[in-house]
Amino acid sequence: MVTSLRTHSAGPHYVGVDVGGTKVRTLVSDGSGVVVASSTEPTAHDVTGQLARLVGALGPGRVRAVGVGVPGAVDPRTGVVGRVPNVPGLDGVPLAEKLAAALGVPVAVENDLAAAALAEQRLGGHDGDTLAVIGAGTGIGLGVVHDGRVLRGATGAAGEIADLPIGPDRVLEDAVSIAGLLGSYRELGGAESHAVRDVLAAAEAGEPAAEGALGAYASCLAQGIAMVAAVLDPTWFVLTGGIGSRPRVLAEVRGRLAPAWAGRVVPSALGPDSPAHGAVLLALGAAEAPRN
Repeated sequence: MVTSLRTHSAGPHYVGVDVGGTKVRTLVSDGSGVVVASSTEPTAHDVTGQLARLVGALGPGRVRAVGVGVPGAVDPRTGVVGRVPNVPGLDGVPLAEKLAAALGVPVAVENDLAAAALAEQRLGGHDGDTLAVIGAGTGIGLGVVHDGRVLRGATGAAGEIADLPIGPDRVLEDAVSIAGLLGSYRELGGAESHAVRDVLAAAEAGEPAAEGALGAYASCLAQGIAMVAAVLDPTWFVLTGGIGSRPRVLAEVRGRLAPAWAGRVVPSALGPDSPAHGAVLLALGAAEAPRN
């Protein structure tokens, strides 16, 4: 279903968009932290056109700036989006430049989990110098904020922990992903027809195959957290995502970490909208930045 944003607020508006592999979530803020409109719709093949339509629906002159979170890397030198297999229409696209040209307002684009980390640190009550957000769902990714600034790396690929090696010919996302969880469940004798929600429900009910698969998933996720912790030593790890946000998963992961780290792994304070809230913060920053 295609939707249009509607708001009775006169503006100016700051628009934050979280682009996912299956859906686009949009929040509109009045700049004071109040969300005055929102929408959710399926991700289109032409994402740039979709975003221009969504923002344009608010009317001429009513949008001050736009922030966008994308599930990939954004090169800090060129603004080109890459490493974005779940949204192929964005691969190789200088999204901020294209949207700014189409809309005539400043646009900022970041990795979606980096945007989520901004929101969790500034709005979620997670104090401390360094905050790491791990999104565990279809796959796994990381966003890090230090002293209020996103850590991007030389090419914007900082946080691509899916590629961390966890064994011979095996990387983290092989295990910490929907495919990894379901594969482990079936190897342990679970039903072929089960989806992720069925496996998680079966684990809660005490089914041995589901408990074993969830335990293997949590062990690999804890291993990934420990590797990141050894390098970055963040104040907090915030777990998000369709799997990572589950209380049972959080408990299983904590149980596999050293005590010094277990208490620093926490659930999201903002829920599934944390990337969209972070994108609103990106829009606010873009509005305040000097124009070229």
